[in-house]
Amino acid sequence: MRRTFLLWLMVFMIIGFFATFAISFYVQTVQAEENGHSLIQLRIEDVKQQLDINIQNLEDIRTESDLNALAKVRALAKMVELNPDIIFFDEILEDIKVMLEVDEMHISDAEGILIGGTEAAFLGYDMASDPQSAAFMPALTDKDFELVQDPMPKGINKEIFQYAGVARIDLPGIIQVGYRPEKLALSMEVADIKNLAAGFRVGKSGILMIADEDGTIVSIGDTQYLDKSLEEYGFAQGDFDDPEARSLLATVNGQKSLFAYEDYEGYRIIGLLPADEMYLNRNSTIQLLTVFNLAMFTVIFILIAFLVQKKVINGIYQVNDSLQVITEGNLDESVDVRTNAEFESLSDGINTMVAALKGTIKEVETKIDAELYYAKTIQLAALPTRILETGEHHRFNVKGSMFTAKEVGGDFYDFFVVDKNLLGVAIADVSGKGIPAAMFMMEAKSLIKHYGLTKISVSEVLRKANQSLCENNRANMFVTAFLGIIDLETGVFSFCNAGHNPPLISRQGGDYSWLKSKAYLVLGGMEDIAYCEQDIFFEPGDRLFLYTDGITEATNSAQELYSEERLLKTINRLPRDMPIGDLMLAVKEDVDSYAAGAEQADDITMLVLEYLGGKTWKSQES
Repeated sequence: MRRTFLLWLMVFMIIGFFATFAISFYVQTVQAEENGHSLIQLRIEDVKQQLDINIQNLEDIRTESDLNALAKVRALAKMVELNPDIIFFDEILEDIKVMLEVDEMHISDAEGILIGGTEAAFLGYDMASDPQSAAFMPALTDKDFELVQDPMPKGINKEIFQYAGVARIDLPGIIQVGYRPEKLALSMEVADIKNLAAGFRVGKSGILMIADEDGTIVSIGDTQYLDKSLEEYGFAQGDFDDPEARSLLATVNGQKSLFAYEDYEGYRIIGLLPADEMYLNRNSTIQLLTVFNLAMFTVIFILIAFLVQKKVINGIYQVNDSLQVITEGNLDESVDVRTNAEFESLSDGINTMVAALKGTIKEVETKIDAELYYAKTIQLAALPTRILETGEHHRFNVKGSMFTAKEVGGDFYDFFVVDKNLLGVAIADVSGKGIPAAMFMMEAKSLIKHYGLTKISVSEVLRKANQSLCENNRANMFVTAFLGIIDLETGVFSFCNAGHNPPLISRQGGDYSWLKSKAYLVLGGMEDIAYCEQDIFFEPGDRLFLYTDGITEATNSAQELYSEERLLKTINRLPRDMPIGDLMLAVKEDVDSYAAGAEQADDITMLVLEYLGGKTWKSQES
């Protein structure tokens, strides 16, 4: 009961505290905004009064400047009337320019062509050739013509200048004086509106700015924003959409501020008061409450965090760390978190599950190893061992060997008697490894032997075997194969290569060399493939060495291939009369020596055919 009471009491006290805090905060916020708005409006009125004064001053300065320019150009026109020849004397014109305090003087003829002046480079310039100078062309026909231009680019070289001109008095023509507008700008700077806003502030850190009808800032204390748009300063697109709004609280130029504005005489006068300054009194009132709340909730947070960390989070981290080790494959890891009954139960459950998983994995591994052993045994049992020819003559020797890798593979070799004078030999390598490759191997071996025993040509045997393998080949497997059939009476050897490694041949005890054979597409790769056979003639004592890429692609610890070149060198180093069984063992020993302990990654399969011919050749094979 006591715990329940204290809990509800704390709830009501917190609700009451926040209700009082919220009401006080609201009242003081409204009062602060009212005071800020009044302060901004007062400063806007001051700017309006000063703006009226500045506008009048600017008009007076410009009028006085234009009248002064006209007086100077009229004086020059009078001098030219009294003494027309002065236009041809540069020194006199320079003196007049200094006296009139202008930067340029120009005189044209009746066609508007400059014939005199202080700028020799401009002589001959046609006043009608550019819109800026063409504005003075009416002076050729209107004796009363007078014009003072606004500053603009010259017609001749585009330099910013201000010109005043009148018609010549003595003859048709144009009298013109020019001066750089900096002089007028210096005269108008004091009364320029851009300097107006800098003299006013709203409170201590608030500012005033003035923008024109296009929203371009024309007066502000921070000159980097002159001629920038209100959006570039930081105002949002819709801040000025409601003309009835007395003031708005928004984030402007990265600072939350109260702003008010008023449109006056084609300008928009805007006052900004930072919210920090506006809410200064309010903030000081609630400061103590904020500090107290911060301290109280900090203590509560630290206490709760400490307890949760100690009782829950640390235990979760320990369990997760152990689970991470387990998921990485270390099933000997044990979860041992005993901080409370829940974690103790969780640890025991995980450990029990992992122990059961280890037992299941061991059982499955044992079963898989046994199945792989049986599969490898069946695979090896399907390979032939030796054919002993019966009859009067011993005309051939043939042997094969396969050294399997750890995993069940897809290599095979075969030799079979087609009839009393025909002997077939084959070697093949199925793509991939494992049980699927072994099954595909058995099918390919059976098909090749089946069609080979029908006495059809070697090319037709491979064509039919390819068609059969392509049927329902959903696994997209294929097999490289070499098939040959030798006529033991004539020594004619017909063969065809379906994408397999090139064989080696030794002629009558000589060095081995590569048997030139065209490699056709692998079996099982594509239907309706035509294969062509080749024929060579075997002499007594010739040997044919067939192999799979388990030899040439064997690697050492540096991942370097054994290669076909090394195979050729190795087999040619061996004695030519070495029995074919010993020959295959010697090649295997050299491959093992090259691998230097590296694990055998693929099956190594070899087959050697030795043709004896007749009584004239004695084989060394026992």
